[in-house]
Amino acid sequence: MNRFSIICMLLCVLQSGCVGMGSRVDSRNFLAREPVLGAILADLAVNDRAIEDFRGGGTFTLESPEFEARRRFRGSIKFRRPADLYVQGNHRLTNVTLFKLMCVGEEFLMEFPTAKDQSFYHLAGEEFDDLPFSVSPSDIAREMFLPEAWSELHSREVRIISTDVSDGSVLLEIGPRRNPKRRLRVVQVESSEPRWVWVRSERFSDGELIAVTEASAYNKLDGVLFPTRVDAHFPTEETRMTFSMRNIRLNTGLSDSTFDILGRARELNLEAR
Repeated sequence: MNRFSIICMLLCVLQSGCVGMGSRVDSRNFLAREPVLGAILADLAVNDRAIEDFRGGGTFTLESPEFEARRRFRGSIKFRRPADLYVQGNHRLTNVTLFKLMCVGEEFLMEFPTAKDQSFYHLAGEEFDDLPFSVSPSDIAREMFLPEAWSELHSREVRIISTDVSDGSVLLEIGPRRNPKRRLRVVQVESSEPRWVWVRSERFSDGELIAVTEASAYNKLDGVLFPTRVDAHFPTEETRMTFSMRNIRLNTGLSDSTFDILGRARELNLEAR
């Protein structure tokens, strides 16, 4: 299994647990007046701040040149701010655990129960040849769950590029005008107390499009909005992942032992690499 295969598997499970069984929000076009950038960013920030941790499960599919056919998995996840992560991937039919991942910051542990000689842990960030930036599992987790620190963005870093009155969406651009790092399409999903959610994110690196993620079918759980379907495409790697999500529980208070990387590495008698 090469490095990109590991990243693909991680990305799939990361997304597999993002949504609960709350009420479906209304996605009609509520755009009745010119959108205000500050209000959009404030809504995105409020939604993110309401999540201290969550756990859940779901199913996902993966298409990649690394695999001969489309693959489907079951997944579960535990996530705690700012980027503590525990994920597990099981075979869709037999429910046999195929891999586990635990990470805190740049430290992470990959465990393959059916091939223990492939398990390892790592205590620093690693630069992958397949991607044009230094990446760790926590970097990927932040990209998928908390793509931007909305409350910390300065107004000069974000701008409205266009408004589509046909579907009520607004296109935002983040980063320098000549070299933006992200374009984000957002929509307003409620009329009484405007709530904005993102439905499409395009991530760039030095002008090259490296990731496109689309989120749809938002549900509301304890006042927090989650997408029940996410489709992620990585053009340079010709890889696509589609996620159907369920059974989310928010702010349950995850134990520190869940993220004890060194303790688990000792149990498995692993060597760092």
